[in-house]
Amino acid sequence: MQSHLINFWLYLYLSCIYFLPLIKLIRLKEQDTKFLLRKMLFPLEYLIQIKLEKTTNYSRSAIRLGHILVWLFSIFGLMFATVPMYIFNEPYENHTSILLFITYYLMFAPISFWFQPRSYQNK
Repeated sequence: MQSHLINFWLYLYLSCIYFLPLIKLIRLKEQDTKFLLRKMLFPLEYLIQIKLEKTTNYSRSAIRLGHILVWLFSIFGLMFATVPMYIFNEPYENHTSILLFITYYLMFAPISFWFQPRSYQNK
């Protein structure tokens, strides 16, 4: 039962960092067709990109710095996934595949946005 609860937590965590931003991205009024694959693979990073562009007035260096900082914070995001395992004293080996997927997702997503052009054009 405890292992099923931890699996539920990990899938819920994955859905919060992937599926909820994907739904938000699909509902956006302004649709950008550039970098569609990267946008669909990493919707949370794309939404962060849009916010950074609006906040920094489309400053490319500030956007890159923002994505580098997001990469550092995503390391701490993995801790939120593993806290229930530590609390319930659940071995990490039982959940290796989903933990590795979350880890690589959190590490690769910000890196994929470090050196890309702007998502929206200045209008």
